[in-house]
Amino acid sequence: MPDHTIFNERPESQERALKVLEKLGYTRVSRGDAEKKRKSRKTVLFEDELEAFLSKRTYPYGNEQRFFAGGSIATAIRAMHVQNAAGLYAANKEIYEMLCSGKSLQETLPDGTKQSFDIDYIDFEHPQNNTFQVTDEFEVERPNGKFARPDIVILVNGIPLAVIECKKLSVDVMEGVTQNIRNWGNEYIPQLFQYTQLVLAMNPDKVLYGTCGTTADYFVSWHEDKSGKDWQHEWCRKCSPDGQIKEQDRALISLLHPERLLELIRNFIIYDNSIKKIARYKQYFAVKKCMKRILLQDDVGTKNGVVWHTQGSGKTLTMIMLTKIILQESVHKDSPIRNPRFIMVTDRVNLDKQIRDNFINTKMSPHRAKTGKGLIELLQDEGNTIMTSLVNKFEAAIKQDYHNDSTNLFLFIDEGHRTQYGKLNAYMNRVLPKAVKIAFTGTPLLQKAKHGEKTTIESAKDTYAKFGPLIDRYSLEDAIADRVTVPIVYEGRVIPQKVTSEQINAHLKYITVGLTDDERKDLEKKYSRFIAISQTRQRLNMVAFDLHEHFIKYVKPKGFKAMLTCSSRAAAVEMYYLLRKLGGLKPAVVITPNTQKEGDDEENTKETDKIIADFFVKEVDPLYKNNYEIYEDAMTGSFVEEDGEVDLLIVKDKLLTGFDAPIAAVLYVDKQLRDHTLLQAIARVNRVYENKDFGLIVDYMGIFKKLNSALDLYSDEKSGMNGFDSKDIASAISAVTEQKAKLEEYHNMLWRIFDGIDRNEIIANVWQERLREQDIRKDFYAKLASFAKLTDFLYSSHDLFEAVGYNQSEVYRKDYLFFKKLKDSVSLRFNDSVDFSKYEDGIRQLLNTYVGAEDARIIIEPLDILNREKAAEQLMRLGSKEAKAEAIQTRQIEVLESGRYDDPIKYMTFMDRIKETIDEYMSERDSEKYLLNMERLAEDYREGRSTVEYPELIADDGAAKTFFGSINIGVKKAAGVPLDNKLKEPLGQLALAAKSIVADNAKRDWRDNVVVHRNIKKHLDDLLFDFMEDNNLKWSLETIDIVIDEILMAAKRVY
Repeated sequence: MPDHTIFNERPESQERALKVLEKLGYTRVSRGDAEKKRKSRKTVLFEDELEAFLSKRTYPYGNEQRFFAGGSIATAIRAMHVQNAAGLYAANKEIYEMLCSGKSLQETLPDGTKQSFDIDYIDFEHPQNNTFQVTDEFEVERPNGKFARPDIVILVNGIPLAVIECKKLSVDVMEGVTQNIRNWGNEYIPQLFQYTQLVLAMNPDKVLYGTCGTTADYFVSWHEDKSGKDWQHEWCRKCSPDGQIKEQDRALISLLHPERLLELIRNFIIYDNSIKKIARYKQYFAVKKCMKRILLQDDVGTKNGVVWHTQGSGKTLTMIMLTKIILQESVHKDSPIRNPRFIMVTDRVNLDKQIRDNFINTKMSPHRAKTGKGLIELLQDEGNTIMTSLVNKFEAAIKQDYHNDSTNLFLFIDEGHRTQYGKLNAYMNRVLPKAVKIAFTGTPLLQKAKHGEKTTIESAKDTYAKFGPLIDRYSLEDAIADRVTVPIVYEGRVIPQKVTSEQINAHLKYITVGLTDDERKDLEKKYSRFIAISQTRQRLNMVAFDLHEHFIKYVKPKGFKAMLTCSSRAAAVEMYYLLRKLGGLKPAVVITPNTQKEGDDEENTKETDKIIADFFVKEVDPLYKNNYEIYEDAMTGSFVEEDGEVDLLIVKDKLLTGFDAPIAAVLYVDKQLRDHTLLQAIARVNRVYENKDFGLIVDYMGIFKKLNSALDLYSDEKSGMNGFDSKDIASAISAVTEQKAKLEEYHNMLWRIFDGIDRNEIIANVWQERLREQDIRKDFYAKLASFAKLTDFLYSSHDLFEAVGYNQSEVYRKDYLFFKKLKDSVSLRFNDSVDFSKYEDGIRQLLNTYVGAEDARIIIEPLDILNREKAAEQLMRLGSKEAKAEAIQTRQIEVLESGRYDDPIKYMTFMDRIKETIDEYMSERDSEKYLLNMERLAEDYREGRSTVEYPELIADDGAAKTFFGSINIGVKKAAGVPLDNKLKEPLGQLALAAKSIVADNAKRDWRDNVVVHRNIKKHLDDLLFDFMEDNNLKWSLETIDIVIDEILMAAKRVY
């Protein structure tokens, strides 16, 4: 059997982890013993261990405890062999429910009667009664008969509950994350992951965790709370193999200490709308602190309080987990909590619905109070455990003189900064005077205050008097540092209410900066047709046009989506039609359908009512009739999904609070927003998503002063919110102009690497030699990556472009192009594998759109290497032999690069010769020989002399030959050595398979379709892994990624 260990052993991580786990109480099972216990590599359970545990479980009969019959135990074991025909999620969920609730088995009693009893697979109440084991190199058979081998697997009572991938210190831990995700795919070993509850990837200095189904961006680190630091440190001290404490030691103890592991599994995992989720550390500790408060164990003297967790950190899921653990606590016979009931309160219909849906998704069956009378009926029925209600329903209950003195009611108030205003809080207290009240919020606690005739919004000084002292807090800065949210960048593009022709022309001038004459004329023609003559329409049209251009150039190419908030529902409808007319995007409107107001600032007229009514008649009713809730769900669902058609969601007030769409990267604002509503709105784009570095606010209305005012509310000292001062905010929300300083900083840092070199230097080797040291190159690559993102943003941001100026912007752009070419050449020369695709995907629009992309550093006329006579004439102008050789080398590389995807093998062959020639010169410093070799190389290229040979099966297939070359280039680029010639024929078959995958997916406009790219990459990923195993190869994940990128780049040329 071939060696299926695709990735090298990581003794510095893997062996250390095994030793720590043994000291934590896990029994190590050798690989050989593990295979014997499983009987087959297709199965993953240790059935003997599970049988031994189940044989000790009992059920009550009269005054005695009886053991389950052998047949019942066999039934329980068979039940654990769940088939995943319905998918991994369904199988994992079914197993999870058995792990937490047990299995009902029918037993024959001594008196001959039959009765059903639950048998537990895990003893959560008494962790010491369980069997904790760990094994490594856990080989599992794939559907195709090949194998995958996770580094470490943890089993409880013979059931594999945790999987760990280990990497050495020099390898990015995200490789382990990607490996885990690949392994639970249908083509790999889902039969292992259907049991898995915790999934870890680690190296000695970093650990990321998630659960089965967690996407890569949502794997996060664990940080022990202050209350647990001593506990963690003591266990680290006990378990360290060498007296040192590594980050992976801390994480293993915090996540996999036997008691903590069982607690996380039982109380901190939920299944939410087809996504399995595990608590982040702040959710875990917030729930733990809430329980201490409720049980009066934190010396505060009240059961009530406030949980302040920043927006986007998952407060609703924290509420669900808290509900879950209270229900668990209540079944203990000595618990002070008896028959708990829960009411989730908010002040928005869409939030009320969302909270209800979240609970439904977790199978917790909430009841929604639609009226004040309905709330009373729900409260009167003791069978209703979980209820949701709008806060104003309590006013109706007061009017009917209703109150409930129960002490087993738990009132969870979502967004407590709003729902505590005015009399509504008093109504809740009068209706439910003895209920436990916990408020959850993520924005400053505010109240209305009267100053003479003027009403202002201020920080609430008595908030904690109403809800109780602070229980836990989680700042904006912490959330960003933990990758739970992304920072916010603000850009002002204010368009005044009355637009002059000068302003229209000035705006058009900005939009057309950098375009060719033909492109500029086309856009001006399109613009002039679109801007209406009517003064009242011009502003709305300008906003629509500007938004459209920004979305098409900046948002869509990156695979993101956006939201637009308008000043009225009528404006939202008009904007929908304007954007739809411009084309290139799919907008949708979600607004209130009737003639009632939506928000406090809307003034309806007959004209606006007609615009709204006509929209629903024309656009909604034909498909949805009057089922507006279904329409809203369809539009928001399409928006949230990566491959959903809707890519721009237009709203007024709906969805500005509580709506969770990580794919939304930009919020266009064309309405007045203030205070907490403003802070809630901008949080729509702070969710984590792949390659999303920040959320962007594009402001057409001029809300920046209001934004600063709202942020100042975080500094309220008395309320305890002063922990979120300007220092915290600075890292979370910044104006676009602040990016100007970053641009200048990274630009200067890049040039400082080359201090002492004349910026007009034309010999490429001089620049390359500065980057000879690996540490200097890594620093250069990192700084260039940051500079690339900032340069991309520069050309999409009106404010930033204005602040930087056209001339300086051109300097940045041309310098970026120079540094990128230098990066390409040194990465080739020194065999570095640098993944720049995620930056180049974003900046490609810039490179394709703006003219003048010539390299500003190469100041001589490009050498015509295809014309022998002209090249000789040009070389005469250069002085030294070295300069002449460098000129040939530089131009030869440029020519090869321009055709690299037309004939990749020819490209690689000549590039190898160039590199060998350079290396020989660097070793011998013989300028004459250097020039002679370069001239011979150029001559061979001109005459078409090459040693390129293709496999016979693709000799007449141009596309397959291109992919064959791309695969060879990718492997050479990553590994530094070419593939063995004996693999030529298998590589030909691989090239044909790659061609088939690309051809099947290369639909119209696919080159800029991120979703199609991801689908192709997924199929290529599986193809390459199979190729490796078939041919006993050991490629790293990095190698695979580089090969896929090469294939994809070639595919864009071929198809």
